[in-house]
Amino acid sequence: MWISAGALMLALLAAAAFAWRAGPRSARSVPGARVRRWPARIAAALLLPLSAFFFYAWYAFYWKWDFNELGRYYDPVDQVVYTSSGFVWVVPAGLLLAAGLLCAWRGWRR
Repeated sequence: MWISAGALMLALLAAAAFAWRAGPRSARSVPGARVRRWPARIAAALLLPLSAFFFYAWYAFYWKWDFNELGRYYDPVDQVVYTSSGFVWVVPAGLLLAAGLLCAWRGWRR
């Protein structure tokens, strides 16, 4: 599970880096060059919903329950003990949000 999630994160961040590099170039630096904004816009359109998904996963796996000082929550209805390992979901959510906002800023600035 974590290997595939890690590979997904690396692929998305590599795509964001590509979109950042292939994004708008200054039209003043190269005569006759057009400003390319579509790679950054596509990257932002992909990264921001994925960030929202990971923020939802963070809520669903961590903020939904009230953990005790040992990092455990006992659900008396289902008789299940949950541990507080769901806080890890905020890391990809934050990284994807930052990358998505940077790509959106680069893709839609004038």
